[in-house]
Amino acid sequence: MSAKQMKKHEENAILNILSTQTAEGETERSELDTTAHFSRKGNEVTIIYTELDESGEPAGETSITVLDQNLVTIHKVGFAEAVMILEPGKTHPVRYSTIFGDMEMLLCALEIHASFHPGGGRLQLRYLIDVGDSYSAMNTIDLRVRLR
Repeated sequence: MSAKQMKKHEENAILNILSTQTAEGETERSELDTTAHFSRKGNEVTIIYTELDESGEPAGETSITVLDQNLVTIHKVGFAEAVMILEPGKTHPVRYSTIFGDMEMLLCALEIHASFHPGGGRLQLRYLIDVGDSYSAMNTIDLRVRLR
């Protein structure tokens, strides 16, 4: 991802994301601590952060938009590209594109808990990923953000 493709955003917050994926009896956990842009306008919250490659260079950008407890969108650009829509009880298709190829999958949000205030807040997601007959997983994300 080139520098001109990435949007410049004021990194005004500290972001912690704890992700858990369970599939076929195996559980993988990952944690990310980084800086981010946090903004809140009415019932809408936006969190934008840069993803780095192994050498520490910018490789992508993720933008998370939360609208109450009803809708979360995750937009990825760069080394992985996707627009993921999560709504409780609804299933949405997504095309996840990487340098290795594209993958079609379905996302079904089981729970969305959002609690934000002017200084930050928390987003908890629990959703299913289904990739046809070949793969199915339960994902949880616990995201915490606070202004610096």
